[in-house]
Amino acid sequence: MVLNNCTGCGICWTICPKGVLVGKLKDKAMVVSEGQCMGCFSCQYNCPYNAIIVQVKVAEGRQ
Repeated sequence: MVLNNCTGCGICWTICPKGVLVGKLKDKAMVVSEGQCMGCFSCQYNCPYNAIIVQVKVAEGRQ
């Protein structure tokens, strides 16, 4: 999830190993392939504005 305080700095879409996030400098990042997210939290941990929240979904049948 990309929050409204995203400044479009480019760190998240540059660092994402799966290309889940895309963007254009100075525009808010967008999640384009949520299903590809591997839950590494690189985007969230490296966002200087705390504008990224990774929401990991638990697979069905797992607890």
